[in-house]
Order: sequence, then C-alpha cells, then structure tokens
Amino acid sequence: MPRIYLDYNATTPVDPSVLKEVCSILKNYPGNPSSVYEEGRSARILIEDSRQFIRSFLGANQKDGIIFTSSGSESINLALIGTVNFYRRQNKKSIPHIITTAVEHPAVLNAFKFLENSGVETTYIRINNSGELMLDELLLSIKKNTILVSVMGANNETGTIFPIRRIFEQVKKINENIIAHSDLVQFIGKVDFSLKDFPLDMLSFSGHKFYAPKGAGVLYFKKGLHLDPIIHGGHQERGLRAGTENTAGIAGMAKALEIFEKNKEQELKKISSYGSMFFDMLFSSLEGIRLNGHPVNRLKNTINISIDGVKSETLLFNLDLCGISASAGSACNAGKFVKSHVLEAHGYDRSRIESSIRFSIGRWTTEADIEYAVNAIKKTTLKLRSMT
Repeated sequence: MPRIYLDYNATTPVDPSVLKEVCSILKNYPGNPSSVYEEGRSARILIEDSRQFIRSFLGANQKDGIIFTSSGSESINLALIGTVNFYRRQNKKSIPHIITTAVEHPAVLNAFKFLENSGVETTYIRINNSGELMLDELLLSIKKNTILVSVMGANNETGTIFPIRRIFEQVKKINENIIAHSDLVQFIGKVDFSLKDFPLDMLSFSGHKFYAPKGAGVLYFKKGLHLDPIIHGGHQERGLRAGTENTAGIAGMAKALEIFEKNKEQELKKISSYGSMFFDMLFSSLEGIRLNGHPVNRLKNTINISIDGVKSETLLFNLDLCGISASAGSACNAGKFVKSHVLEAHGYDRSRIESSIRFSIGRWTTEADIEYAVNAIKKTTLKLRSMT
C-alpha cells in the first residue's frame, strides 16, 4: 500500500539536496562557531554566509537583524516577549498594549497570554466567517500605549491569507512607531515574498516548513529595533539568543531557500494547479462538503473542509489505514482532538468543527496521489456515513 503524504503544513520532508548538504556539514564541520581555531572559524563562515543569503532572500537591508533560533515558535516568542520586556524596562511606569488576531498560531496566542498574565494589556481581533480579519476593529483598538501589532501571513489551519501589507500600512498611518510583526511560518516558501513590498519590522519563520531539517528558525528585525533575550547564557546571535548555533540546520535552511528561489515559478505553478485539481475532484466526488476559511484568498496548497456526517477523528484514522496522512487542524494538536480555536473563531457550529479535516500538498505530491486520495476519501466517507 502506498503512503500518500498530505500534511505539508505540519512539516515537510527534507529535500534530498538539503539532506546531502546537512550530512556533509555534520561530517566536515565539527567545530563550535564561537571557537577561534580553524574548525570554529569554518563553522562561523558557514553561518554568516547563510545569514547573508537569508537577508538577501528576504530583501532585507544589510544592517537589519537576522537571528537564528531553534524554531518558528522560539522566533515568535523572542519577537513578542523580547520587545515587550525591553519596552517595560525602558518605560517602568507605562503599561504596554499589544494586538493580535483570534486565529493566530498557539505560539503567538500563548505568548500573548503569558504577557497578559504579567500585566500587559492585550487585544484579540475577530474575523468573519470567511476568515477575513476585521480591519476596522483592529484600527479602532489602537491606543496611545499600543506598541506592537502581530498578524500572521497565512493561517496554518485554513490557509487563509491575510492582507498584511494593507493591514500594516493602515496601522502605520495611525502610529508609525507601532512595531509590525508577522508570523510567516506558513508563508515563506509557499508564496513569492520580499520585505520591499511589506511594511514589517519583524517576522518569524521556520525551516522545516520548506524542506529543511527541523530545529532551525529565523527572527528578522529591522535596524534600530531593540529586544531583550528570553534565553540567557552566552553572547551568540548579538546576545539575543544564547546557545551554540545549529550550524548544519542553519546552512540547510539557507540551502532549502536557495532551492525554492531557483525553482519558485515552476513550483508555485505546480502547487496551484494540483491544489485546484484536488479541490475540484473532492467537491465533484462527494456531496455535503464545505470549505473552511476564505474561498479565494488562501494558500493554494491548503484545503480545509468539513464533511457532513463524518467525525474528523474517525475519518483520519480510516484514511491512515488507507495510507493517507492528513490533519484535523494544527500540528500542535496532533493526537489530541480538541476544538479548533481557528474554526471556532469563524463562528462555525460544533458539528462543522468536529467534521473538519485539513489536506496540504507539497513538492512531491503527484496527480496519482491526488486521484488515490480523493477515491479513498470518497469510499471512506460513504462507508462511515452508511454506518451512522
């Protein structure tokens, strides 16, 4: 039985060229990048070359900061908590106010909750039932003490894309000193992106979402911004992220972005075509399917649907027996079926949420995979419906 992997939003397999690069680095670059002898200097050169490539890939300026972390979650926490902690240290008598959306990744929402519990004022902006952010509500929520707004580029569960350029242009018109942060974990490597087109002060992403190994992430911040570290120790990464750098993971992440940049036009075209094919075949094969999230403004690789009369937990189990890997929502909830805060924020009823399932395609998805998956979804759904 073939295994059909349809959960690229959770994580991506490592690209063979990236794997080869990482294995070579693990073998040939054993030094600590902070050491002054040859092995350390060689590792340091690899890291700095990777930093420079990523800076160029993002369209960042030479003096902007690129900090390497262990993950997207760590990058997000450093951005949010690091910014607030610095502000509070400099403005001891002022209570900062920060804004985000109700459908962010748990890394953002739980960082906000952590800050909220420490006395920071927080606001969570709603969305409508199509997944669109209520921009007017966001703009009206800005106060004199608002120091940061964080809005994701694309939702990890539904794939809905937020118009972050328009959002932050409007925010900056009200107060240009508000720090604009975006979680781009599901964005980088899936869309054509350049900082030249987006008024962002900080962004976070992770290598394992675009065919690099797990264990390497990035925080970008604009020149002039100040953060306090959240991990204390040595002076690595401008003193903002203590700990010996993951040389192989960092270089592998840069290699993965290099591959994407080289094949971007062809890959994005393929993903768009296959995503449309998957969508059309699913909706023509089965009745009682509803698309979750925005019908147009969404990642082309992501399809989040609710199938009437079938619980997602049961469907996922049966699809796994058919050799298909999919998800009931965020990967952080894998193995634990809890109500999706994202779909709940859309205003969907309990039945629709409990029957939701996410499919996400990627670089190695084939037409045969899609045909097999749609056929298996149809047969499994009809079988489960007949049993109930």
